[in-house]
Amino acid sequence: MNEQAAQLTQVIDSILAGAGSLLPELLLTGFFLLLVALDLFKSKTLQRLLPWLALTGLFSTLIIQILGGYTSEGVQFLNLLRSDGLARYGGILFSVAGIATVLLSLQNRRLENLQEGRGEYYALLLMLVLGLNLMAKSVNLLMVFLAIEVVSIASYILTLTLKQEKRAVEAGLKYVLYGTLSAGVMLYGMSFLYGLTGSLDYTLTAFWQSLLEANPLMVTVAALLVFAGFFFKISAAPFHFWAPDVYQGAPMPVVALFSTGPKMAGILVILRFVAAFADPAIAGSFQDIQLFLGIAALVTLAVGNFTALWQQTPRRLMAFSSVSHAGFLLMALLAFGTGYTSSVLFYMTVLLFMNFGMFLFLQFFEDELQVKTLAGFEGLGRHYPFMGVMALLYLLSLTGLPPLAGFMGKLLIFSNVWEAYTLSGQRLLLALLVAGILLTGVALFYYIKIPYHLFFKRNQTEEILVISLSNKLLLGLFALPLLVLFFKPDLLLHWIERLLAQTL
Repeated sequence: MNEQAAQLTQVIDSILAGAGSLLPELLLTGFFLLLVALDLFKSKTLQRLLPWLALTGLFSTLIIQILGGYTSEGVQFLNLLRSDGLARYGGILFSVAGIATVLLSLQNRRLENLQEGRGEYYALLLMLVLGLNLMAKSVNLLMVFLAIEVVSIASYILTLTLKQEKRAVEAGLKYVLYGTLSAGVMLYGMSFLYGLTGSLDYTLTAFWQSLLEANPLMVTVAALLVFAGFFFKISAAPFHFWAPDVYQGAPMPVVALFSTGPKMAGILVILRFVAAFADPAIAGSFQDIQLFLGIAALVTLAVGNFTALWQQTPRRLMAFSSVSHAGFLLMALLAFGTGYTSSVLFYMTVLLFMNFGMFLFLQFFEDELQVKTLAGFEGLGRHYPFMGVMALLYLLSLTGLPPLAGFMGKLLIFSNVWEAYTLSGQRLLLALLVAGILLTGVALFYYIKIPYHLFFKRNQTEEILVISLSNKLLLGLFALPLLVLFFKPDLLLHWIERLLAQTL
């Protein structure tokens, strides 16, 4: 009895010691509960305050994560979560994505006119950001699964926000069915890994040593099942099939969040998972898994870019654009032996601003002029030159052309892959490098469709809409980092490297 009491006391002490590392998540949980409670009241004043409360919670979380100092060195939360520099930078990105989503929601006409579920919508945004933070911190397979499910549940319901629209209901149902299947497959693979190693902490050397002693075929099958779940979350081929329908049916701010937040969190989970491959001895024993990741990156790049060529609606075009960016990020994760982590984080940061800026542009024309096809942009660049120029900036950056930060992001990734190829001589890396460069050229052909319709097609309408100051400021705000980080990428890279140097 005394032994049980002592053990329980020890567990409680461990929880209290590691609770400080969960300060951002506890803050998000508090604001989530506050939003749900206030939504029960029908006061119009309270309803108008809900998005600003969500912004307050996200901004407070962002400040805490930037300042740091809320955790003790070497302390983890029961060996389930690790608050290191990688998780902290991921949390900063997720908070920025959440803030941008709320700001876009305030500009979205249909979301602003929601009669029911307004508080639930903003509460679910906080819940999704909370799940993303947990994904970035997870070092335990079971915790990874729980964090992904938190994100998934919030995502399913957010997709159905405009449930009065048939397309939103169809997208939500497909997302639930595909997500449930991928979660089951992933959990099945995790159970194999646990059975083979007797451990759920995949960052331990003992975990990988146990896998080295296990049946190679069983290890490969288990890893493939686990990666199937990860790939679904980052919309990588062949698990990207949900993306076009969900992007078509969900509200535009939610789509912008889906194109960045879950993708970035999934990449951070995979990055932690393959970190052990930096050891040549371990990497040499898991070449089949590396081959699978390389082929998946190659297929994702090809599927995303070539399928986007045939799209006639901007939402679906951006869906396959998101798939192609998942391919670039997967390619970057294979550059073992190089400092690819900072390059991946830089690319994700740039992707965040590019995507939110582009989706704000699409939202404006969809709300104001009902533009839902590429042909609907005909001549609008002449009527609205500011919007046209902003769209051109975002699309050139998405392509990876100078003088914008998208070019620097791809250059860093290509440099790391080339360095890894010179060190290892693996032909797969060379194939990925060549494919990435060539498919960047392919990307130009579908990204340029929107500026082509904006500036080189005529529009007979004489109606001129007034662009709100808030829309202009947001578009400029998202574009500013793309210009600054092209000329001064070291401003961000040095800060990222200082964060990654933290060993918590």
